[in-house]
Amino acid sequence: MPSAENSPARSTLRRRRAVTSTRPCPVCHCREVWHLHTMQFTLPEASPLPRQYAVVVCARCGSGFADSDAQATTYDTYYRSFSKYADPAVATGGGEAPADLQRLEQLATDLSRQLPRHARILDVGCGNGGLLKRLRLLGFQELTGFDPSPICTARIHADAMNAESITLPLERSWWHARNESPFDLIVLSHVLEHLFDVKAALQSLIALLSPGGKVYIEVPDPTRYDTHAFLPLYFFDTEHINHLGPASFAFLADQLKLSLTASGPKTIRLPNGANYPALFCFLEAGGLTDLITTESLYGPLQDYVEQSIQRLAPLRMRILSLVGDDTPFVLWGAGSLAQRLIAEHWFPRHSLLAVVDRDSKKHGLQFAGTTILPPEIALRDLPNRTVILCAAAITTGEIKADYQALGMPYIFCPIVEDVH
Repeated sequence: MPSAENSPARSTLRRRRAVTSTRPCPVCHCREVWHLHTMQFTLPEASPLPRQYAVVVCARCGSGFADSDAQATTYDTYYRSFSKYADPAVATGGGEAPADLQRLEQLATDLSRQLPRHARILDVGCGNGGLLKRLRLLGFQELTGFDPSPICTARIHADAMNAESITLPLERSWWHARNESPFDLIVLSHVLEHLFDVKAALQSLIALLSPGGKVYIEVPDPTRYDTHAFLPLYFFDTEHINHLGPASFAFLADQLKLSLTASGPKTIRLPNGANYPALFCFLEAGGLTDLITTESLYGPLQDYVEQSIQRLAPLRMRILSLVGDDTPFVLWGAGSLAQRLIAEHWFPRHSLLAVVDRDSKKHGLQFAGTTILPPEIALRDLPNRTVILCAAAITTGEIKADYQALGMPYIFCPIVEDVH
């Protein structure tokens, strides 16, 4: 098996000055990293997440991650109590929106080809159970979901399926103490990018696998982060704290004594027409995997940062052309885009009248000197020249239709147009 320590990618990067990270690498627990960029956020006052982190790349396994002094408990608290996935009106993963439903149907169909209908399947980070519902429609009955949000798991129980409200990694022997049967497939679809310790989480989950059982992983693909269909630095937000590539999968398989049986890119069509880059793999219990690649993500992520910085100037000009010169405005959206923009020194916070959002989990929270409210309340009796600045990265069309249905007289200005 090739040695990561002597890989060409590591030898090339060794000449760069490495630093010691505060947070260990989520894949291999190394603390020797290369710094790429520093992210700043303005967050709702109640949010436990860090307002700043460094984007770094591990010098050992080549994975990227957000380095801060936040702990695993920080993210556990956030996903239990603050996550948008608890509100089906704004969350993905439940299949309520057409594009989300299409994604879940395709994933369920692809997974169904791997297993007999009597297989036991666990969906980790199941949200509101969209994938479980699609698998049940295909004939699978032995279905279980894990999610940190008790609101999500309560909905799954109400739909007559098994669900547990837990965080990862699992406590040692937790599942076996319950005398439950092992699983033939464990699914982690767009979950690992959110976890503080990926290696420990997977290590605890594979104890639940049956002999020959499989783990399906899907994450954003850092080698294809795009600054044309997506805003600058879109893929660096407060929730996506890991950037995992093919080498990350290979390292995890090697360390966890699993076989890496398949991996490759895939593309997810978003509601606004953009193609979201994703990467998948199957890991299988039993057997060993040669380390297929040691390619570091430093190069792709460095290119992404440089391209993002170049595209920040036009974005700034567009926003200031819409709401500059003391134009009063309301920000529709308190998500990751708003959190990045308001943290910028040039953002005209002095003209911000209100922040509105459809996510009920955010209502009543203090954010950017105002209280997040539903639009029906916040948009009453504003100055006639008020602009509604839509701070949505991928749902501009839905928000515009929502706003038009309210019959308000103000000008609606999206920061991002749909790319249909």
